[in-house]
Formats: sequence, structure tokens, C-alpha cells
Amino acid sequence: MPDPNPQDFYRLRFLSDLTPGPGGGALFLETSIEAPEQEGEPPRYRSRLWLQRDGQRRALTQEDTARPRWDGGRYVYFLRKRDKVKQLFRLDLAGGEAEPLTSFKAGVEGYVLGPEGALAVLTRGDEEPAKPDAPRVYDRLPFKFDGVGLLPERSRQVRVRLARGGWSEPSELPTDVDAAAWDERGDELVLVASADFEERRRWIQRLYRWRPGGEAVEIGGGFGPVSDPVFSEDGGWVYFVGYDWAAGIGASPGVWRLPRSGGEAERLTPESLYVGLSLVSDVHYGGYGRALEPDDEGGFWFSVTEAGEGRLYRLRPDGRVEGPLELPGSLAAFAVSEGEVRHTLLEDHHRPPVLYTGDEPVYDPNADLLEGWPRPEAFRWRAPEGHDVQGWVLLPAGDGPHPAVLYVHGGPHAAYGRAMLFEFYLLRARGLAVVYANPHGSVGYGQAYAQIKGRWGEVDAADLLGFLDAAVDRFGLDAGRLGVAGGSYGGFMTNWLTARHPDKFKAAATQRSICNWTSFWGASDIGIRFAELELGAGLWEDPARYWQKSPLAHAHALKTPTLVVHAEQDHRCPIDQGETWFAALISRGVPARFLRVPEEGHELSRSGRPDRRVKRLEEIVDWLAGYL
Repeated sequence: MPDPNPQDFYRLRFLSDLTPGPGGGALFLETSIEAPEQEGEPPRYRSRLWLQRDGQRRALTQEDTARPRWDGGRYVYFLRKRDKVKQLFRLDLAGGEAEPLTSFKAGVEGYVLGPEGALAVLTRGDEEPAKPDAPRVYDRLPFKFDGVGLLPERSRQVRVRLARGGWSEPSELPTDVDAAAWDERGDELVLVASADFEERRRWIQRLYRWRPGGEAVEIGGGFGPVSDPVFSEDGGWVYFVGYDWAAGIGASPGVWRLPRSGGEAERLTPESLYVGLSLVSDVHYGGYGRALEPDDEGGFWFSVTEAGEGRLYRLRPDGRVEGPLELPGSLAAFAVSEGEVRHTLLEDHHRPPVLYTGDEPVYDPNADLLEGWPRPEAFRWRAPEGHDVQGWVLLPAGDGPHPAVLYVHGGPHAAYGRAMLFEFYLLRARGLAVVYANPHGSVGYGQAYAQIKGRWGEVDAADLLGFLDAAVDRFGLDAGRLGVAGGSYGGFMTNWLTARHPDKFKAAATQRSICNWTSFWGASDIGIRFAELELGAGLWEDPARYWQKSPLAHAHALKTPTLVVHAEQDHRCPIDQGETWFAALISRGVPARFLRVPEEGHELSRSGRPDRRVKRLEEIVDWLAGYL
């Protein structure tokens, strides 16, 4: 196996957007990175639509495609950019060119297919996008969002295609509609939105029944975020995936149901199961499907993040939970045909998602590139308090003792596991061992384990340092050449550990980090609510906590040479956090380097422009290898 380098990123291909197709087949997108057509232009992603059926694979589109769905008959629908905004298209499987169905000036942000040809779109209609150089005036929060920028003035609503052609008047909910689902007859929809902007700021959503031409009627919710709504087979219930903030910021989302007519929602899955997929990977691109899909018996299939794996469970009509289903890999997406899961995208530590039919792999576009890449070594460390910390070590070839990098995931309510991180293999190729684990705050180990409200930098840091020391002992790593790196929460932890343990690490790479909770509170798109939930207090209730939990409060002790990576359009962890940390390093006389990336947001490492992602990889690998 030749050693990989950052340029190999351009050779990767990404499978996503798995959904049922005709004849028991599957539709999916394959995304490649294409060289620029003209000199001076950047490389770009191109996502093509494919149909896998009866052991054969056929391309359905050559132009860029997003969010495909089959209507159960002759058409496949998808989104595609037209005049800089996405519109809805329809492709006849019998042949011919795709036809546009919408021409809204603001484009289409989503759509929902229903029975008997029912079709609804999520759009801001004909609102003209604001000119970039025009002043903007706001009188409420939120007014920006990472990956979007400044929010449009008109809210996102639902419009329905009319039998006579054209589109209905929009739904009139007070805030953006975030999700929708048709009922069993195609007469009515359930919509997800917040009751007002204060609820939206606090991440609270409700469910509404809406019949086109009428008023929306609230039927439930109001206790946290809501996603994946779907009507029961008989139409009497609405099922959805929801959080309950009463259980805290580390709460496990579950499958809930409430009567169609309205009332109290009932949680059907145990709190020990984290419904949805939250494994960290840098080789995902595109969509990875809903967490909840109906079977043909009145129950549902649903995905779960558990013990570092994506798993598949089933909710029976009587409320019993069955699973996990045996799978030859970690679940990234699944497609249900005639009530059964026939196709999946499965991944592992050493490979991106692969398309499976049943238990058989039928398409792996990266097999040749990644042939022979090793799996990491897995082990659990028993903490003095009695809990286990699950993690892995990716060892370089050759004899040790090897230098090592402790890598910390974001979130903090996410997880490492059987999902590939290309970056780790680049570090391995430069002779560095990569140590990574799921400390307190990570999901997939029960709600209590994920709860670190008010304890950032305490039990989580102890888990990470204990696991690192155990890995050094177990694998004979070089304790005198240790580095630390991570992004978002992992960037916070990189800052925290280098400030609180200045002699532990010889190099660091902090990315899209938090260093000052007080400035983060007002500048982040989620700052107020996130800080309240994670720190356990409002800014004026306990300003001392905001400062003491800020790495900046401890930056006077910094010694570790540090690379700071931050994107200029990051609204989640705004660039002032990276600027401030870089200033702290320089002012303390610590060797530092600052990679600023224009026009990118918080998702740079996962979906940023390809050449910018490669530059980021080059800087991180060179910095850590150079010092270790």
C-alpha cells in the first residue's frame, strides 16, 4: 500500500442519498471531485444519480443532482441548481431529459412526495435574494445561520402542486417550516415549525396539521427539536424523532408518537437508544437519509448510534423495539422497499460508505484506492470512577516508539467509531499514531454518559487524558512526543488541554474552536441557547463560570506550538475565536501559525471546496509531523 498524501483526497468518491428505486432497486448519488474546466477555476464536486437493480448499475443523470426520490411509478424527482438556486426537476424513467417543475426566484429548499401524485415543496417563493452589498436590518434572533449566512426576511413555507397546474398559496406558519409529510390520502400534511421566534431561538418545535388552502392547526410538540415526521399507515397517529430538553442537552433523541387530532406525545423508544446517526467522518458528502422509515406492518425501521457504530432497529406495531439487526458494517443509510430494508450504505474505520444489497457489497468506488488500509486497534480504558471509555489507536507501520496525536471529536454530543477519517491515515503515513476516543459527552453510551452540562473540561478531559496515557503504555508510544488536535468542541478541548497542561503536548492543531464563552455567547448563530444548555447558566446568572470555562482564562500558561485553523464565514464558532487564540499564542511567545480560509463555514473539513479542504489537510499534517 503506497502511503497516502493530501492530494489523494481528490481521488475519493462519495456515495450518499440512498433511497428506494423501481423494481426493488435503489437510487443513490455518487459524488466525485472534478478538475477545473478552465485555468484559474477551482475543482468542484459533481453528484450523479444512479440506479442499482438486479445486480446492474445504470447512470440516470450526468449533471449535478441532489435529494433524489422515486414516486413509486414512472418518475424520479430531484433538486438541481438553475440560475444559482435549486429548483425541483422530474425525470421520466422511460427516457428523455429531466424537466423543471419550479421556477421560484428563491429556489426550492426541500420537497415531499405523497400518494396519488401529491407533491409539496419547501420554498421562500419569489423573494429576491438580498444583494451582498446591501445594508440589512433585523429586529429578532436568529438572523444568521452557519452554512447559510444572513437569513432571508421571508420565512420558508410549504406550497402544494395544484391539479390544474401551478402552486398553491404558501402555508402561513409564523417561522420557517423545517419538515413536512403527507397523510395516507394525500389530502393533508403535518408540518414542523416553531410557534414564534423565541421558540426558534430556544430550539423548540411543534407539529401542525395543514390542509392546503386552510389554516395550520397545532397538534403537539413544544418540548424540543422535532424531525422525521410521518403518518401511521391508518392515518390516526403522527410519528416523529424528537428531543426532550427536560432531559438535558445530552438527551437521546427518540421515536415519539401523538394522535393526529392532537394531544400528549408518547416516547416509544428507551432513553438508552440514541436515535439517528452521529458518527464523525470526513468522507461523507451529501445526504444520508431519514432516521425513521415505515415498514409494511404498521411499524418502523430506525437508525441508532450505539457504542461507536451505526445500527438498525425496528419498532413493532405493538411498541416493542427489536434489534440491532446484524449488518456487515456500520450503518450510514438505509432504504426500505415493500417494508424491508433491502439496500444499505455501510462503512468502517478504513473505508467510506459502500453500497450493499442484503449482506452483499455491490458497489465500492474506493476499493482500489484504499486497498490494504489497516483498521485501528480498539480497546477500552477503565477510569478510576468505574466507567469504561471506548477508543482506538491507528498505529504507523514499523517499529516504535511512535509519536502520537490525541484527536478529539466535535459536538461534544457526537462520536467516533466505525466511520472513516481520511485525515487520520494521512497522519499515520507521516509516522504518527492517532489516538481517539469517546469521552463523557459522546453519544451512544446512554443519556447519563452524554451529560456534561456545566462540566466541560472536567470529566471529559479526565477521560481523554486517562485514555491517552493508557494508550501510551499499551502500545509503547513515545510519551515525550505527544500532540493534540480537534475541531469545534475538539478545538475547545485542544485549547483547554494545552492551557491547563502546558508541558504535556509538543504540538497542537486547534480548528473552528471556542476559546472565549462570553464572546461566543453573542456572536455564534447558536451561542445564547448552546451556552445556556452546555454551561448550565445564562451569561448574567453566572458570568464567572463563562470566564473560568474559557480556555482564554488560562492562556497565560501556554507553551505548546499551535496551528490555528478557522474559516472566515464560520457562524457556529465565529472567526474571532480563532483570532483571539492566535493572538494569545503570539503574545505569550509561543510558536503559532494561522490558517484562515475565506468563503467557508463551520463545515470546511466535511464539505468545503475541495482545494480548500486539501490545503487544510496539508497544513495540519505538516505542522504536527514537523513538531513531533
